[in-house]
This record gives sequence, C-alpha cells and structure tokens, in this order.
Amino acid sequence: MFNGTIADEREVLDACLGHLHVGAGQVVRSLTLSGLRGEVDEGRMLSYLRENLVGLGEETLADFVAKNRERHTIRPDFDPDGRFICLDDTEFYRVFRDGEGWERFRRLFPGSDGTLRFSRVGLDRGGTQALIYAGQQFDWNVGSGGYRLFSKRDGSWAERGKVGAWIS
Repeated sequence: MFNGTIADEREVLDACLGHLHVGAGQVVRSLTLSGLRGEVDEGRMLSYLRENLVGLGEETLADFVAKNRERHTIRPDFDPDGRFICLDDTEFYRVFRDGEGWERFRRLFPGSDGTLRFSRVGLDRGGTQALIYAGQQFDWNVGSGGYRLFSKRDGSWAERGKVGAWIS
C-alpha cells in the first residue's frame, strides 16, 4: 500500500514545478521516470540520496522506490487541468530523430521551456515529507535532473534539500 493520495502527490509536484523553468505549454514525457537505472545503479543512487539529503526518512524513500517500480501515465492523474503537452516515446523520437531536433521542437512547441520528466512522489505515512525526481532538457547540452526533498509545514510544501543526478 502506498503512502498518500494522487492529490497529495500533485501538491508536491506543483511545489517542485515552482522551482523549475516551466513554460506555458510545457512539454513533458507521457510516463513518469524515477531517475533510478538498474539494480546496481539504483543501490548506489539510494545510498547517495541517504547521504546527501539530510533528514530524508527511510519511509519516504521506500515509498518513492515502491511507487516508481513501474512507470505511470502523466494524464489524467498528474495533469488534470491539461496544462502539459504529453509526448510518448514515438512522438518524442519523431521530434528528436536527427540533429535538427531542438530547432524542430522550438517550432512545434514555442511555449514550452524545454522538455520535462518527473517521477511519482514518495511520501511518509504522515504526509509531511516528500521525495520527487525531476529532470529538464533545454538543448542538446543544456539540462539537468535530480531529486528534491520537501516537507509540509502549516499546510504548505517547502523544499528542504536537493541533489543532482545528471547534467548535460
């Protein structure tokens, strides 16, 4: 059984998006992505998160891992208002099939500030701590992704820490 509800996860996602560069017609990949790759790499990344996100609870981390074992569609759960433009893998490949990909992207999606991927949100049982992965790409060699730790105080989510996972 997972901690929290989809509505709780959306609250954290909204708080996270407030820290990112998000355009009016933001393009997102149509499925969630945890940023964890393979069992060996996953173990190293989990150790990295434990060491570098001060205060990260094991319960929050376990919920994050459990929720992200499988990819989840962004719509409708994480985009009930239709603010994102979701691209599946086939559509994404069509845009970025060659060296003209970013030029093509900017013509097709002028309101988007690059591409965005994010994970489901790991929560503690009390719904006061959250962990999310988010990654953005703005051009071939301009992008980054990482993990953000949030805590809820007085009804609002605030970022308490972040660590990078990749940069281009």
